[in-house]
Amino acid sequence: MGSEDNTPVIEEVFLVHKSGCLIEFMDIEQNTEVDYDVTIGMLTAVQSFVKDAFGDGTWSLKKLEFENKNIMIELAKNFYLAVVYSGRATAKMNHEVARSLEIIEEKFGKVAENWNGDMDVWDGTKDLIGPIFTPDVEDILMDESIHCQLCGAPVDDNATACPMCEFDFSLMDQ
Repeated sequence: MGSEDNTPVIEEVFLVHKSGCLIEFMDIEQNTEVDYDVTIGMLTAVQSFVKDAFGDGTWSLKKLEFENKNIMIELAKNFYLAVVYSGRATAKMNHEVARSLEIIEEKFGKVAENWNGDMDVWDGTKDLIGPIFTPDVEDILMDESIHCQLCGAPVDDNATACPMCEFDFSLMDQ
């Protein structure tokens, strides 16, 4: 549940391929006994209903609200992120979710277009959705170490690219 001041608490994050297949999942409680395929099936069915009822490409479901839980949905071309949280979404949280999806799209967009079901091609997505659980990442990055300007991952002093999102640091020199 969210705190008394309604600060959001992110509980679960799902990365789902457009086919409805769960690519990656993170749970703050690390509960391994829950069947997340049911949740993904429901979200995929609701998205399909919205497209059928209101027209493909013109409408998409962005948020579901329940009594004490909310689901934010951010769409990319071939996959989406579903974030389950309690409390009230903040601009910082919205930004972190959108930013994570942009990084995933940049790194895995081509993979998603022609995906053949091989789960190994999604290696590294868990590290890219992890920052969603810490929307106050700027506070964490105040330490002395160097971090990627794109995804915030720690990098070595002499690195030429981010080990997490593979952002080429030479692009910043131009």
